[in-house]
Amino acid sequence: MLFSLCGVLTCSIIYFTALDLINTVRVKAIIGLDSSVGAEFVAYIASKAHVPILSLSPTHSSISSTQVPYLIRVAQNDSSQVKAIAAIIQAYKFKELSIIHDDSPIGSALVPSLTVALSDVDAQVSNRTILPSMENATIINNSLLKLKSMKSKVFIVHMSPSLAASFFLNVHKQGMMSKGYVWIITTAIADVMSYMEPSVLSSMDGVIGVKTDVPETKSLKKFSIQYQKRFKQNNRKLYRPQPNIHALQAYDVMFLMAMVANKVQPRFNDKNSLSPPANEKENRNVSDLFDNGVSLMGPKLLETILAARFAGLSGEIQFIDGQLKSNTYKIVNLLGGSDRTIGYWTPGVGFSKTLNQNDMQKHYSANDDDLASVTWPGGSKDTPTAITLTVGVPYKTGFVEFMNASHDNYTNSWKVTGFSIDVFENVMYGLPYKYDYVPYQINGAAAGNYSNLTYCVYMKQFDAVVGDVTIVADRSRHVEFSQPYTEPGVRMIIRDENLTNRLWWFLGSWSKDLWFTTIAFFLPTGFCVWIFERGKNSEFQGPLSQQLGKYLSFSFSISVFAHKEQLESNYSRFIVSLWSFAVYILMGCFIANLTSMLTVKNLQIDRVTGFVGYQNGSFVHDLLINDLGYHPSKLVKLSTIDEYASALRNRSLSAIYDEIPYIKVFLARHCSEFTVAGPTYQAGGFGFVFPLESPLVSYVSQRVLEFTERNTKDVEGKWFGTHSYACYDTSQNDNTASSQQLHFYSFRNVFVTVGVASALTLCLSLLLIWYVKVQNKMPVYLIR
Repeated sequence: MLFSLCGVLTCSIIYFTALDLINTVRVKAIIGLDSSVGAEFVAYIASKAHVPILSLSPTHSSISSTQVPYLIRVAQNDSSQVKAIAAIIQAYKFKELSIIHDDSPIGSALVPSLTVALSDVDAQVSNRTILPSMENATIINNSLLKLKSMKSKVFIVHMSPSLAASFFLNVHKQGMMSKGYVWIITTAIADVMSYMEPSVLSSMDGVIGVKTDVPETKSLKKFSIQYQKRFKQNNRKLYRPQPNIHALQAYDVMFLMAMVANKVQPRFNDKNSLSPPANEKENRNVSDLFDNGVSLMGPKLLETILAARFAGLSGEIQFIDGQLKSNTYKIVNLLGGSDRTIGYWTPGVGFSKTLNQNDMQKHYSANDDDLASVTWPGGSKDTPTAITLTVGVPYKTGFVEFMNASHDNYTNSWKVTGFSIDVFENVMYGLPYKYDYVPYQINGAAAGNYSNLTYCVYMKQFDAVVGDVTIVADRSRHVEFSQPYTEPGVRMIIRDENLTNRLWWFLGSWSKDLWFTTIAFFLPTGFCVWIFERGKNSEFQGPLSQQLGKYLSFSFSISVFAHKEQLESNYSRFIVSLWSFAVYILMGCFIANLTSMLTVKNLQIDRVTGFVGYQNGSFVHDLLINDLGYHPSKLVKLSTIDEYASALRNRSLSAIYDEIPYIKVFLARHCSEFTVAGPTYQAGGFGFVFPLESPLVSYVSQRVLEFTERNTKDVEGKWFGTHSYACYDTSQNDNTASSQQLHFYSFRNVFVTVGVASALTLCLSLLLIWYVKVQNKMPVYLIR
């Protein structure tokens, strides 16, 4: 015995009716319950009594089949429908949308699973509008006015057919079925569109719908003819061309139970197949209502139903874990009062233009190429611009190759160009977005620094920020950044002290004080030797001019160990030997340092003394103070490339710190004058700024990675020139060698030793001469 329960009954009536059917009528199965709440309510009782419940509710239930094994869902699960809707959103790259539904249990139950499915394809639900199930034109119009003012023009509608009819008539009156809008309807509306009035359908031109696909079979055609005849006989004033999916599902359920009844005969019609309840008292209290009998044939009946598999009128009938297997959905486009099939969505396959096996033998597809062309609201064939983004851009006077915002006084509009804009528009190509670029300026001057600019996204002043904005941890607390699209890092720019460009470049190995000190020691050493040798050594005698020449030649020939004179005095030999050793040390260090200076292009200097520069508005200012330890009074802000070059040329700045992309641009113009130095300090690179949890971030980041792998150099060449790569050699980053001038201070011990020794030797010689003169009163001659 079968019994059907109508979905309009309240839960309490459904509950007591089900109890009466099980205990009094002793039904073998219950069909109906098109509300998931009602089905779950009765399922506990039926599972206890082993009476199968065949629910026609499409709403996904949170109750598992192990909890209520006798609940069988014979309608397609909403969870498969939401995947089809999400695939449409993904195919046309809509990233932000609104959901509109009624407040009925069926209307609200779909939203959680739909929101999750949309999140899986990086789409964000920016608004959720709930309408009362009972039609209210005022509430509908007020809601539409609110939706009309929103930036996103993509709407998913899920409500009862009667409410949908009134809703879309008002949508059309409000002018929201025009170009730029996107409307997507669920099966709750699409499956019964053929029952709607022509005026309603004509107001829905351009709508995309997800519709349960019903295979066209001979059985369906035969049934449709009989259905129409029967319908006309009973309702002469009404005409319905075809039975809808609900009628077909109901027929398939009845057919299923007929098959099951034949298989489990002869006990199917036995009223004694239900064991009596434990309490057989005539006057039972409320608690006794939960004491039901148990159907003896329930397990067999359940087993037979779940094992059934056949081609029904609504599609293939097969159950998996108590749920009808998900079948194909048809994607339709309404035009001229009728729906046109533009493709199909099948679990595991995704979109396909046909259900041909060759068309479906592929990887999962959520691409609009696998759908026929769509006629959108307003008759447009182009995918509507889902939203117009208000994009903030930096306003700056320097490094305009990255971002240049210029105002046209004639048209009173802004023109925004630059490397960052080209990258952004290449990355966003194909997405249904328009951009309204707004320079961050007040009266022709920057309204703040880059941190202030990014904070405007958090404050919802801008939907995004595009420009040479560096990814910094402090900024990431309020916004999200895409993947960087430039090389990260901060380095130092200094004057290119390439010695070979100067006339006396080889003198650069020593400092001036070392040169003067060395020369100063050559002359006294030669003088001492001349004093010691002139009395006895004939080579140091002769006319004054000859002695002066000998003195000078001997003094400097020591530096290359080229003196030919034979020394007679032990004092001379001692001084020359000591000074030759000092010269050997000095010349060895001179040659080594000169070699290093010629082979090492890049001086790895951690920091410099004096004033240093940074770009105005950059985070580098904080880096110099907090990480590198520079005093704020030593920092000078600059704006343009010319200011950079001028400050380094006139030596008002010892160095300039900036990010690598700016350095490349600077060196492309001044390659021969300046170079990079020091280590590379970590920075995030330039990225695009979006609000927290924006659905665009993951998509843009993926596109940035793809773009930087292929096209970045082409865009860089357009804005910076190809010399930016030649002048900036990133291989210098790992060069840790260092080379600098040698100073007197480094050799002070050598000079002190030689000087003191020479002075003592001279003093000792003079003392001995004085001593001999006193003792012998002889003519004075230098002692050997």
